[in-house]
Amino acid sequence: MPTKKNDSTKVVNLLLTQGDRPRFTGKRMVTMNREARPSSIRKISKKASLNIASIKDFSSNIGNFHEAFTQSDGIYFEKFKIAIINEGNEEQVKFMHDASTGTTDSFTSEPERFVYAVPKKRILAASENSNTVPSSSEFTWGAQAIKLPNAKYTGKGIKIAVLDTGLNLSHPDFSRLSIQSKSFIKNLAVEDKNGHGTHCCGIAVGAINKKTGQRYGVAIDANLFVGKVLSNAGSGDDSGIIAGLEWAIENKCKVISMSLGSAVKPGETFSPAYERIAKTALTNNCIIVAAAGNESQRQFGLINPVGHPANCPSILAVAAIDDTMKVADFSCGGINLDGGQVDIAAPGVDIYSSWKGKTYNTISGTSMATPFVAGISCLYWEAFPNSKASDIWMMLSQYAFRLDALSSNVGAGLAQSK
Repeated sequence: MPTKKNDSTKVVNLLLTQGDRPRFTGKRMVTMNREARPSSIRKISKKASLNIASIKDFSSNIGNFHEAFTQSDGIYFEKFKIAIINEGNEEQVKFMHDASTGTTDSFTSEPERFVYAVPKKRILAASENSNTVPSSSEFTWGAQAIKLPNAKYTGKGIKIAVLDTGLNLSHPDFSRLSIQSKSFIKNLAVEDKNGHGTHCCGIAVGAINKKTGQRYGVAIDANLFVGKVLSNAGSGDDSGIIAGLEWAIENKCKVISMSLGSAVKPGETFSPAYERIAKTALTNNCIIVAAAGNESQRQFGLINPVGHPANCPSILAVAAIDDTMKVADFSCGGINLDGGQVDIAAPGVDIYSSWKGKTYNTISGTSMATPFVAGISCLYWEAFPNSKASDIWMMLSQYAFRLDALSSNVGAGLAQSK
């Protein structure tokens, strides 16, 4: 039986960074075999001298799940059959792996990642083009591009979760909505002190600027669930995001929007844990929509791969386009063969929406494209309430406007309202 390591043990992968930001937390994510029994993780971890808490132990206050990492050796998400184990237990994880290999209780292991609000990019001014989509007095250019003025549906009654930096709860443009919220960041309330989450919520749920009357969002009558999974500095980790995903699925959300990510390297594969979660979501008639990432510099010939977790095959990965219908310079592409394709595109350059402090802001990124697609998904769910999640995904692709670009850059094309 393995011996315990000192809790202060450091892992070298903390030195692997995304620019100047760390990639990995030091914890390990363990994804059990789909056929594994619910009790398997406890049985195997006990043999390895590990005490793993269950997310069910925090069902009355899931926002306090972080305590599991101080009170025990990790936490187990039973719905997904995924455990996250504290750093310093590498030998225990190896023991568990060796003991379960060849059985129905086998598992895969991967490092837990730090995840960030997909960063904003400075955009070069677009050249004048006859195909440029203009803003109108009633709709922003992004709303015009997705044909929102012609939409017959408003997402009425459809539950959508936005997992991000939270929401400016007192922003006047959200006063008419039914909102439920939960923070998954230790010692932080849902209130958004960053702005990124409020911007994404505004795009997704069809907010209207009360002063100007201009509409800048999509699903005006959807029911909004706000999960704060990123700090006010715009950072979080997989454990918080997974807790938010479980909360959203347990609340029967039809759409989950995640404008967050972690850069991956060329040739790097997708996360088994998130693929398991995404498949579970689809089984529960829920689509997870995520940002493809902003790490490319296409003007210099650099296209970086779709980031984590959007690179999972069962997560809808969204690229960004500008108002000339061209793929955004920063938008990541489908260059990795083992997962990592772009599925669809949406407006992501110079996007106007709500911001912290009851204000507004115009920013760019695949972060902005993602809630456009999430909001459109709500319109499809309202139009076809008896459809399966896979049907909604297919319709999003089927009715997308074809663009003059490779599918590896824009997927099926520009998402269109219903």
